[in-house]
Parts: sequence; C-alpha cells; structure tokens
Amino acid sequence: MIIHTIADGDPLWLVVADFAGTCSWDACVRMSTFMKERKINDWERIFVAEEHNVFMGFCALIKAQGFPGLEYNPLIKWLFVKEDYRGQRLSQKLIEASEEYAKELGYEKIFLTTWHEGLYEKYGFGKICDKEARDGYKEGVYEKKIMKNSEWSFHQRRG
Repeated sequence: MIIHTIADGDPLWLVVADFAGTCSWDACVRMSTFMKERKINDWERIFVAEEHNVFMGFCALIKAQGFPGLEYNPLIKWLFVKEDYRGQRLSQKLIEASEEYAKELGYEKIFLTTWHEGLYEKYGFGKICDKEARDGYKEGVYEKKIMKNSEWSFHQRRG
C-alpha cells in the first residue's frame, strides 16, 4: 500500500477527483468539486491510499477558510476510507502522512473537525471546542500537537 501526496497538476489529480466524486459520503463530492475547480492550491495537498491501482481512501490537508476559523491551520479535511478497506488502519496512515507533511511546513499542530465523538482521540487528537458549521449544525474542533523532526529525534534518544 502506498500513500501518494498529490498537488494540483499531478497526473493523479483528476483521477482522484473522479474517484472522490463516486464515494458514499456526500463530503467526498465536495472534495471532488474543490479539486476540479482548482480550489486546493498553494501548499495544500491530497493524500490518497492506493494498492494495485485501486484507491482505498484519502484526506486533504488544507488552509481553514470560514469554518471552523482561520486560526485552525492546517486542517485535515475529507478523511474517508472506502467501506471494503476499513479496519486496516488506513485512517491512521493517512493522518500520519498529513502530520509528516505539516511538520515539513513547520507546523506544530494539526486540526480536524467532526461530529464523531471518540473517533479521533485514539490518533492523539483532543477536542478543543464546538463550532457551528451551518444552519445550527455543530461539529467538534480537534487538535493534535505534532513534534518537529528534531524534537522526535531527541525523544527517541531519551527513550
């Protein structure tokens, strides 16, 4: 299994956008639309799990715009694993790929939003607040502190 990190212009970009548009979760269609309309740019990336030319899941690391607020950057968005591949720790692998990229960019925290309680805590996220997403519908905002590579080396040596 490979996690691809792709940006607009990558040969996989439109193929992944088409795949996202066919997934069972309605938010996937939003990601597909953002990709096709070129609304994901600059340092933002899509992470996609693939094995034997089959896409298994994806997420994006983007700049927060509007919801939940500009201060929640970078934001993991649209984390999805296709039903046939759930239970194989793909969400964890996609989150870890996003974390590594965020570290490369110099970030010390990453964020995500969800209405799921108890799902992302096992990956090290903690809920910091609730925010109204739209029309009175609220989602939790979660944060995870990530270590820079130099901090990781220090902690590994200590123990």
